[in-house]
Formats: sequence, C-alpha cells, structure tokens
Amino acid sequence: MKRLALVAAVALCMTGGAAQARQAASPPAAASTATPETRALAERYFDAIHYDKLLDQMMGQMVPMMMQTMRKQAPNVTDEQSQLISDIVLDSTREMTHKMKAPMIDAMAEVFTEQELRDLVTFYEGPSGQALIVKTPELTQRMMGQVPALAAEMQSKMMQKLCAKISCATPAAAAAGKATKS
Repeated sequence: MKRLALVAAVALCMTGGAAQARQAASPPAAASTATPETRALAERYFDAIHYDKLLDQMMGQMVPMMMQTMRKQAPNVTDEQSQLISDIVLDSTREMTHKMKAPMIDAMAEVFTEQELRDLVTFYEGPSGQALIVKTPELTQRMMGQVPALAAEMQSKMMQKLCAKISCATPAAAAAGKATKS
C-alpha cells in the first residue's frame, strides 16, 4: 500500500500538484477590476470555446502519457493500481480545472476591454469561430506531423552555422571533406 501511495504522489507531482500548492500559498491578488458586463462576456467566451470539453479532451490525452511515464518509473505497479491512479488523477484534474475556470474568467474580464470581449464572443459564437474550434485538433495533428522533419533540418542548419563560427567538423562537413580528398 505504501508503494501505491508513493506512485500516487508521483502522479500528483506529474500533474503539477507541487506548483499548484506553491501558488495557493502565495499572497492573494488585488481585488478584481472586472465589471459585471466584462465578466458575463468572459463567461460567454468560455462557453463559446467549449472550455470544459476542451479540457476533458486534453486530459484524456495527457493522463495516458503521464501513466506511461509513471509505469517506467514504477514498473511494479499493477494494472489495477495504474487504473486507480489514472482515475484519481483524471478526477482530481477535472476538479481543479473546474475551480480554475472562475479565476480565468475574472482574469479575462480584467485583461480585455469590453469591446475586445464582445469581438471575441462574436467570433467564437459564429460559424468561423466554431469551425476553428472543431478543426483545431486536426490542424494541430497535421502540424505536429511536420515537426520531426523540420526539427532535423533546423538542427542540421544550426550545426552548420555553429561550426562555421567555431571551426568544428559536422558529420556532413566531415563526409564532404572525405569526398573531396578522394
């Protein structure tokens, strides 16, 4: 049972529990400058972007990745324990994100002007804003598919630039040097 508690603590830390605890201990923020109108618009914005659904989807993707990491760190955890931890992490995270919504609404109502909030709400409640929300996961997936090739190209170019400055031999430069000597 101690091992299960340790693994649960690891899972909590992976969800940022320690950071949340530090934030909770920080001094309270100044009184809100949000107006009833800006707060209502911010609430409409969160409804329009399907905040709750987005967070559920995000957590549905993150928790399995977190559990994989945890299983590598604690390979003796049984499937039953892993499922229990996963359920607790998911429930706790949903509870926390629900609690975060009100402060996020307040922050948005303070940061954006009433007109800016009206414009955001108009966009996200409209067909183009809703299309953006619906299509963003597909767009993100397509973009992420491009990252490995771009990262490899960027790394190669960075090495070339670095080696030009400090006279090191990159694998490509070494291969080119061997080819010219032949």
